[in-house]
Amino acid sequence: MGYARLAAGRTTLIVDADTPPSGAASVEAHASTLGIELTSGRRPMIVNCGSGARFGEEWRRASRATPSHATMMIEGVSSSHLGPKGRLANGDELLTELPTQVQCAFSDLDNGRKLELSHNGYQASHGLTHARILHLSADGRTLEGQDLLTTLGPNDETVFDKVQTPGGLPFVIRFHLHPDVIPAIDVACTTVSLTLKSGEIWQLRHDGTAKLGLAPSVYLQNRRLKPLATQQVVLSGRAMAYATRVRWSLAKTQDTPTAVRDFAKADPLDAID
Repeated sequence: MGYARLAAGRTTLIVDADTPPSGAASVEAHASTLGIELTSGRRPMIVNCGSGARFGEEWRRASRATPSHATMMIEGVSSSHLGPKGRLANGDELLTELPTQVQCAFSDLDNGRKLELSHNGYQASHGLTHARILHLSADGRTLEGQDLLTTLGPNDETVFDKVQTPGGLPFVIRFHLHPDVIPAIDVACTTVSLTLKSGEIWQLRHDGTAKLGLAPSVYLQNRRLKPLATQQVVLSGRAMAYATRVRWSLAKTQDTPTAVRDFAKADPLDAID
């Protein structure tokens, strides 16, 4: 498993950018292809739910599935499937029906750096390839994203035509939030403001192709006795054509300073340089 990284200013972005492991090596692997995590300074903002192994088998299995990661999913189906229980002697499940092609390319722009990615985990089942384009500005204050579901030829179009319903194929783009992040959605459901403990405020906006909302989530932190409740930002819609594109952005508000003195007392993160 490999990761891609973009960093500028106080912002660091990590992306799961490689094919998942297969066979026995996949026992601990997650269906997280093209999932992102974003940190501002020492403050995690966009996260995955974490490993649920210490909280029991149901949590362990759920945490490995695509809904527990900040990426796009079609029809509630993970990009890699979890095989039946007991496939191995110890009862663990392997990942099956994996993406076999994951593309990743960097490019430098005048105003930042761009990362273009794609995977074919939904090609055989739905005729669709998921592409994700991420552009982090040179000052680290803005992340622009695009998620695209597209067919790549006549064979894909045939598969898509067979599985789609009159209402289209439902999809979801998730942004799981760290428990310290406080979200607030505007009345028109066009923007979510994300307030960090450092005092920074980020805003997540979208182009209107999907429906924006907040939903419950969990953060499975190892040193905790039980899962922590948190929230996730959700962009949901339906793919009704051979190409569906959703544009979104994460940006600091204009009144958020470029340099932040972030020394909250009694916070475990303050011990981390």
